[in-house]
Amino acid sequence: FMKCFVFSLGGFGVAKNLCSWAVDGKNCTVNEHVNSTLQAFHSAKKPIGLCCVSPVLAAKAFPGCEVTVGQDKNIDGSLWLFCLFMLIEILFIYNFPDAEAASAVVELGCKHICKNVNESHMDKANKVVTACAFMSKAPLHDIFDGIGTMVQEVLKLA
Repeated sequence: FMKCFVFSLGGFGVAKNLCSWAVDGKNCTVNEHVNSTLQAFHSAKKPIGLCCVSPVLAAKAFPGCEVTVGQDKNIDGSLWLFCLFMLIEILFIYNFPDAEAASAVVELGCKHICKNVNESHMDKANKVVTACAFMSKAPLHDIFDGIGTMVQEVLKLA
């Protein structure tokens, strides 16, 4: 039997071409072909994986769903990792500059789940798995890990 799922990787192409988020923000419209594809997969209870800005597609298509676009506050701070063995402090900066997307998701009637860039969130009821990816300024390996967890969770649902 064939496992079916759909992924959207995000980026400005999604915000501009798959929907009008880049121009209209929370008042955006979703491309009719994209919306019908998402609706078909959702109706068939097939998993959907969305990362970066593409979770807003789910927020528009599935009112009440749960998604993550990272954090719900613009974090301009630091996460300290203490290395006891070396007795030094290493500073990692994780900045979520597009946290306004999280409040827009909530305004659309969905639940935003705060996640770190190396994590994903699974909305089991809707079979939607999301990760923030490049919605944060973070090292590429952390973004890679977050997208990886999203893919793994989608495959588990397939």
